[in-house]
Amino acid sequence: MKRNLITVESRRGAVMLVLQRVMRMVPDRDKGDKRLQRLLAFRLQHDGEAATCEYLVHHIRRYIRRPENRRFYDFLVQAQERDPFPKDRKGRDPDPPGAA
Repeated sequence: MKRNLITVESRRGAVMLVLQRVMRMVPDRDKGDKRLQRLLAFRLQHDGEAATCEYLVHHIRRYIRRPENRRFYDFLVQAQERDPFPKDRKGRDPDPPGAA
């Protein structure tokens, strides 16, 4: 099975600038994590900047509430496995839209 891997290194121009802007939201210790950069590049490519930033804000809040010793990428992946369709659930996010 051939897998497509989004390489951050091959990104140029405006795409790279947007990725750098989004990476500013990431906790400092995880900014150099290539897996996280690839995940965010994938989300940017498919969802756009606004949706990716909303996704990050939501998960950063949860990450801060439960301080653990694991990397932010691992937290995101585990959160995705637990709740694959967060928008379909009845109990919406308690924060109003646009709250940061």
